[in-house]
Amino acid sequence: MTCPQDCFAADLKSEIPHVSRYARSLTRCTETADDLLQTALERALRHRSSFRTGTELRRWLFTIVRNAYRDDQRQRARRGEHLPIEDWYLETQTCPAQEKYLELGDVTRSIRSLRKEDRDVLELRVFSGLSTGQIAARMGVAVGTVKSRLSRARQLIAA
Repeated sequence: MTCPQDCFAADLKSEIPHVSRYARSLTRCTETADDLLQTALERALRHRSSFRTGTELRRWLFTIVRNAYRDDQRQRARRGEHLPIEDWYLETQTCPAQEKYLELGDVTRSIRSLRKEDRDVLELRVFSGLSTGQIAARMGVAVGTVKSRLSRARQLIAA
């Protein structure tokens, strides 16, 4: 009679919700818990001959889940952190912080090298957000002069 194997499969099936909750409590991630559950069930089925009838199946399954989780953690520690290829590609396409810092330094030096009149107009326009009319009134010059200085300052910075 094949009842021991059929009974084992039925008992195993009834324990899946409990084992799944335990796997989620260990991993704190549904996808990882599902993978862990699958690994544990595969191991349980592969090693069902080591299960002693009359002992608690749930306890035996929890031990398998815990050991599989620990195995996975050790393997991840040896392998290092996994970075998906898409994320790696995006990281390599962006400018590292050090390069941005150097570019900012270049812009700062360019602004400092401007004539005082051109630099003042640029700072009032860019940093203060004033219109050309407001800048002209504040500096006591014509609007055309402000536009000319602003254009010159932008060209020198871009060069």
